[in-house]
Parts: sequence; structure tokens; C-alpha cells
Amino acid sequence: MSAACLNLVQPMPIRPRHWRRYREVAEVLARHGFVMVLDSLGLSAHLPWSRRLLGIFRPDVDANWPERIPLVLADLGPTYVKLGQLASTRPDLLPAKLITALETLQDRVPPVPFEQIEQTLDRAWGRPYADVLEVLEPEPLASASVGQVHRGVMRDGRRVVVKVRRPDIVGRSESDFAILQNLADLAARRLEWARQYDLGHVVAELVAALRSELDFTVEAHNTDLAHKHCQTAEQDIPVPFWPLTTPEVLVMEELNGIKISDRDGLVRMGLDPGGIARRFVESLYQQVFVEGFFHGDPHPGNVHVDRQGHLIFLDWGLVGMLSPAMRSRSLDLVLGMSRGRSDKVVEALLAMGMGPRQLDSNALYYDVETLRRRYYDTALGDFRIGQALGDLLQLAQRHHIRIPAEYTLLARAAVIADGVVRKLDSSLSLVEIGRKFSAKIVLSRLSPEAWAPPLSEAAMDWAQWGMTLPKQMEQALETLGRGEFRLVIEGRNIERIFSHWEKLANRMSLTFILCAVILGTAFVAHRDHASGAVHAPLGEYGALLGAGLVLWAVVEAAFHRRL
Repeated sequence: MSAACLNLVQPMPIRPRHWRRYREVAEVLARHGFVMVLDSLGLSAHLPWSRRLLGIFRPDVDANWPERIPLVLADLGPTYVKLGQLASTRPDLLPAKLITALETLQDRVPPVPFEQIEQTLDRAWGRPYADVLEVLEPEPLASASVGQVHRGVMRDGRRVVVKVRRPDIVGRSESDFAILQNLADLAARRLEWARQYDLGHVVAELVAALRSELDFTVEAHNTDLAHKHCQTAEQDIPVPFWPLTTPEVLVMEELNGIKISDRDGLVRMGLDPGGIARRFVESLYQQVFVEGFFHGDPHPGNVHVDRQGHLIFLDWGLVGMLSPAMRSRSLDLVLGMSRGRSDKVVEALLAMGMGPRQLDSNALYYDVETLRRRYYDTALGDFRIGQALGDLLQLAQRHHIRIPAEYTLLARAAVIADGVVRKLDSSLSLVEIGRKFSAKIVLSRLSPEAWAPPLSEAAMDWAQWGMTLPKQMEQALETLGRGEFRLVIEGRNIERIFSHWEKLANRMSLTFILCAVILGTAFVAHRDHASGAVHAPLGEYGALLGAGLVLWAVVEAAFHRRL
């Protein structure tokens, strides 16, 4: 594409405070070979003159477009990297090749200088941090695109971890959010693929998720809920310290352990890796199908094991929440997959999401049956339930079935768990454990403890309805006695239907009038011609008058949109 072609699209209007950032975005996209996208969005005018005049548009890295997207995000900074990582959790919204490429994104950011960490703590707590912490290790325990973690010891001797948000990341992120949403909305108006994937809606969802991650009180709240619902004798969840937690600082108790993926370390501590893997899977099933509140990112960095073999779940910034109905549908889907019942899988998919009006149910069943043959005939040890769930979500996307984000997060957690389990015990199957666990859940549904609460609620509803029924009947009879009974019929789109029939009647009327004018004029003209007498041009006058009436009726009807 020549440089002259780049100015064919009028540049998009931008705010002055975002001009420099738009130019950076344009330069990065051009550097990685997305000049046609720039041209379509009207961003070409913001390229440097060297690239525009010399036509330097070849990508710096020779790769296909999904593989170049992570390079673009990495060059644009931490906000875009985090958005890409969040986007990799949504296989229901984006192409499979792009999801695979985004999963390679890693945080590569330098640590924040310790002086800035100290200033942030002083500002967040309103006093010198040394009044609260006796020790704060200058060397960070971990550093990511959003925050940085340090070990510390409180004045009362309790060991804690302190997570501090990066300075100024909120202001920079909000600017990037505005630019991203603007570009996504513009792309949805101009590009077919952006409309196909509803890019504006996708970006809005990802931005909302990242905003919640920038507020550490959200993670503290999630951790508090996890501690209340998921803490057991063999599973530990850190306790957040609410008096010291703010949107930019999170303080939690320190729980020591090794990564669950460290198989050799588990053996050195005298622990059975296979037993740890089984308890890890059972814990996730308990979180998903019983509690309805599960860890959305259970990779080895967030799941540790202590010397007693207790599981430690850390970093509850990304969680999934399932209502009782969603838990039931998820279980039905897993049971249908494990039993090879394509019809049950289709029913579960349709119950989980919202399908289009013109859904081809036969094509959907055929695609599910194709997946069933691929996975069900596989040995249990080789069955990858996370990949199967991901493929089902991709299938739902192809059939335009909108699946809630919680299910896609569940599929991602299953993929991660499957990878962890295979490192610890390759013979262990998530499907086999799921079958046994689901059998317990199905039996628990039949127990009195399960059906007693809904039965009592239904009984209370019926009792309340029975008490109000006599009063309602009395009011209805009084209304009938006064002759005030009214029957209201509501028709959907009734106005549109009436308008259509009115236009049709108007067109037919105009057609009859025009035919009458033509026939009447022809009759008068023929009679005058046959008589041969001197006469006034009544035929011509009649034709003109009829044409005028027809023209007036057409204009009047068109003006009032009745034609």
C-alpha cells in the first residue's frame, strides 16, 4: 500500500490529551504490520512522516497476525498486557488462534523503586508505614503489571505480605481504556470482523474486569469470601487485614509453602504428589459445584502446599461465581460429556447461554456429536476436560450462542488444573474424579437436607398465596359488580402491523384512483373524437386534474409516512 493511499480515510477525531498516546498506538501497529487496520480506522495520519513517505510498512517480526497481537500489546505497556491476559480467558468471544497466542503474554516490567513503595504506603495509611510494620523487605517477592508484593512483619509480630499498586497506573490505564473503547467502537462501525465478534462489547467487558483488578479492596473482599466458604482442615486461605487495606494497598497474612507443581519438593517433604493432585481437583470441584465460588486462576504460582500437605490458595483477584442454577447446568454439561450423551450436552449448552432465534439445532447437534467422538473414545488418562470445555465454548460461539463469562472462566480454570495434575500424576483423570464427585452431588440432591429448604420456601409461598386469595377474589367480584371489568389485550408490534396494512391500503387506493383517471380521460377523449364536434379540451383538463390529485395524495402520504 502506497503512502498516498493512507490519507483516503478522514482521520478520526481525538482529544488533545490523548494525541500523543494515539500516535504511539499507530506507530506500534504499523511496526507490526497492521497498516491496513490503521487505514480503516483513520489513524494513518498519526504515523511518523518517515513511515508514511518511505512506505516502511513491513512488520518487524515475520509472523501471522494472531502471533503479532501479543507483540503489539507488549510494546504498548502493562495495561495492554493485562488486557491481553484477561482476553485469553474468553474463548467464547475471540478466535481460537488468537486465544492461543495471547496465552503466551507474560508480565515483563521492572520493579518499582522501594522509595515509591514507601511513599505509597505512607499516603494510603495516612501515617509513616514504620508505625505499622516493624519490618518491610525492600526486595520484592513478586512484581507484576498491576502491583508489587513485599514481605513484612507487623508490630505485634505477625508475618504479612503487602501488595502495593504501581504508582500512577490508574491514570495511565483510564487513558488507555478511553482510547481502546474509542478504537473498538470505531472498528465495529467500519470493519466486518469487528462487528462479527462484537468488539465494542468485548473491550467493555475486559476494561470492567481490569478496573476491578486495579482496586485491591475487590481482591480483599474475594479473599474474605474464600476464607469463609473454602477454608477447611486441609486447605488454607489467607486472611486479609481490613484496617490496612485500601484500593492501592492489600495486606494479608503470610502462608508459607512450595508451588504445587514442585514434584521433587513434595517428595522431599514426604508428601505423595498423586494424593496432592487428587485433593487439588476435589477442592476445585467443591468450589465450583458446591460453594459456587471458585478460584479463576489456579496456576502453580497461586496454589502452594505446606509441610503438612495443606493446599494454600493465594491471589483471589480473579474469581468465578455461579448461582445454584448455573452450578446445576455446569454439572449437567460435565455429566453429559463424561457419559458421551450429545443430547444432554446440547441441552446444557442451550440452558447455559442465549441462542439466536434462527438456531440450527441439527447443525449444533452434529457438531457436538463430532466432538463427542473425538473425546469420548479417548482413554480417561488422555481425556483433557479443560480442552473439551474450551472446544464446546468455541462451538457455541460459531452457532452464535452467548455464554456467560463465568462458564468461560470455569473452562480456563479446568485447563490450568489439568496441566497441574498431569505434572504431578499423569495417570490421574479429572473426568474419573468428576464422575465420582458428581455422583455424590446427585445423591446429595435427593437428601432431605437438599430438598427441605426449597420445599419449605414453596410451602410458605403457597400459604401466603392462600391467605391473599380470598381478598383478591372479593376485590374481583366487587369490580364485576360495579361493571368496571376491563379486558386489556396487548399485541407486540401491533402498531407496526397496522402501519404496514395502512400503507398497503393507501397504495391500493392510489392505484384504483389512477386507473379511474386514466380510463375516464380515455373515455371522454374517445367520445369527443368520435362526435367530431367543436368542444373544450375536457379530456386534457381531466387528465391534468387527476394527475394533480394523485400527486397531491402521494406527497401527503409520503410526508406522513403512510405510503
